[in-house]
Amino acid sequence: MTTAAEESGVSYKFMLPLVLGTMMNPLNSTMLATSLITLCNSFKVTAGSGALLITSLYVTSTIAQPLMGRLADLFSAKKVNMLGFVLVLIAALIGIAAPGFSWLIVSRVVLGLGTSAAYPSAMAIINRNYASKQMPVPGKVLGVVALSGQVSMVLGPVLGGLLTQLLGWKGIFFINIPWVIVAIYLSRAIPDFPSLQNTNKDSLYKKLDVTGVVLFSMFLLALLAFLLQHDLSLVMLGAAIVLLILMIVWEWRQGSPFIDVKLLAQKPALLLVYVRTLATNYVLYLMLYAMPQWIEGVRHLKPAQTGLLMFPLSLMAIAVGLITSKSNKLILQNVLGVFVLLLACTGLFMLTGHTPIYLFILFTLVMGTADGINLIANQALLNAETPLNKKGVSFGLFRTFGYIGAIISSTQLKSLFGNGITDHNFHQIGYYTFYSCIALVILLIPLFFRKKILQADFVPEQV
Repeated sequence: MTTAAEESGVSYKFMLPLVLGTMMNPLNSTMLATSLITLCNSFKVTAGSGALLITSLYVTSTIAQPLMGRLADLFSAKKVNMLGFVLVLIAALIGIAAPGFSWLIVSRVVLGLGTSAAYPSAMAIINRNYASKQMPVPGKVLGVVALSGQVSMVLGPVLGGLLTQLLGWKGIFFINIPWVIVAIYLSRAIPDFPSLQNTNKDSLYKKLDVTGVVLFSMFLLALLAFLLQHDLSLVMLGAAIVLLILMIVWEWRQGSPFIDVKLLAQKPALLLVYVRTLATNYVLYLMLYAMPQWIEGVRHLKPAQTGLLMFPLSLMAIAVGLITSKSNKLILQNVLGVFVLLLACTGLFMLTGHTPIYLFILFTLVMGTADGINLIANQALLNAETPLNKKGVSFGLFRTFGYIGAIISSTQLKSLFGNGITDHNFHQIGYYTFYSCIALVILLIPLFFRKKILQADFVPEQV
């Protein structure tokens, strides 16, 4: 007997292990925030050294997301998903038993690899599952996957604080063990779909396009080194540009490339989704990173009070995201997302050290609305533009572009707030975000030329 949810194309038994997997990366990123000082004190290292635990996971995830997605496209997406769970389990055991601080860094790198498998493989599994049923992927399914990360970001600091208080810093590693065991058990409900890549006659080296993976990884490392350094290095920027050119030239000549640059050239709309994702994340994270620092630096509130003030933003993002995911009007979602984001950027200029609390909360609600709409809109548009056999690597790249946007915003924030936090340099952020929103408005124009394609009836690809 099927449930109403299953009849509508949504099976919670199918979705639950995928959601648990996609929650692990943001959860492990944010849990560390409330346990970092305890951990540093335990190993007698500085907070600066402790930041390596944050950076190692972040950098690994930026590179590993499309790699794991590529593996999901080439081989069994379910097995790649399960591989991610196993790597997370190994990382947890390394972290708990770590005899020294360097082992914790190893644990976080392995954790980055493992958690990076979840999102792209989940999107590949979901799309293959619904294509096999000759059904479009329901918007609420995409919405649940997208919003699971938002829930993790809200839950992470709270859970990290509780675990640290009860079990010490090892608690943030230990929680992954029961989490993974439950997810693996529930994964029995996930069907195992065969690969859609026609590369059976190729060697494993060619299937993986190892040279392409290496060039892509070196390009990202050079770019991240350029962005994360205190003083921006033109040498690293030059190296990143050269490596990007080499990667494009190499991938263009491959029959089964890691990054399908020919597809991006043939479908510029797909490339524009990535550009919009980078720009959107840049705007959102610049404000999200700046506001807590401005509240504590200008209004002199305590961290706990700041967290309470920011909490409505997360709740609004989740609520609006769930509502937005019920719509299949992709162009409307993207236009509305950019409009509300532009409204939030304009409202930022109205905030000062004397702004009443209720007006600030109103501003966070607008920000949460922009966050929720854009989170769903960009992911839904990418899903519409990507071929079925490229879902894994495409959604991995989607996360990578999002990470790069967030990293650019954090780098710029260090520069703006380097000499102190004032209303003046906080308002400077408003100019940067406003100009970026204007660019996003311009990037919306090509969508209207694809209106008929994006709003056409679903014609499922065969698995």
